[in-house]
Amino acid sequence: MSEHGQPEGAATVPTTGLAKAADAIEAFIKPIYKWLAYVGAAALGAMVLAMVWSIIGRRFFNAPLKGSTEITQLGLVIITFLVIGYEHMGRHEKMTVDIVSKHLPKRAQLIVQPIIYLLGIVIFCILCWQLVKLGITYQEGNQRARNVPIEIFPFTYLAAFGIFTMIPIFVMRFLRSLAEAVKK
Repeated sequence: MSEHGQPEGAATVPTTGLAKAADAIEAFIKPIYKWLAYVGAAALGAMVLAMVWSIIGRRFFNAPLKGSTEITQLGLVIITFLVIGYEHMGRHEKMTVDIVSKHLPKRAQLIVQPIIYLLGIVIFCILCWQLVKLGITYQEGNQRARNVPIEIFPFTYLAAFGIFTMIPIFVMRFLRSLAEAVKK
């Protein structure tokens, strides 16, 4: 169950409509995730510069960057939720826990795998919805970071967007696992 998607460079012809739909989703979303990852990498670079500025300012000029802790925390939100989809698009065995399912018979694995992806889709939808609700609460309450005048709600919406970007990946994997189960 750890094998997700096709290995790099392996071109296989989809045999079912489900597999073709999954491949169409992947072809559409892969460039989007790549650009989101570039934005996340730029945020990482900006965060490193802010940390260097804070450390040098503290050590040599006794004037650290004000709010550097909050800037780091909010930067990590940007990095995490913009890059998560790109990382998950590739082969991600390191992010899969199949302790129980790998001991099941192959036929049972084929039945369980689509159910797991369907549950993942449901969980991501609920999480996205709750993050949007939290963002609305932060926006209505005018919630700001403690030491810098930055509103928090855009970062909550960004987290919801990052979780939302995981849904097409799980739909794609659900379709592929369903195609595999139907084929067998």
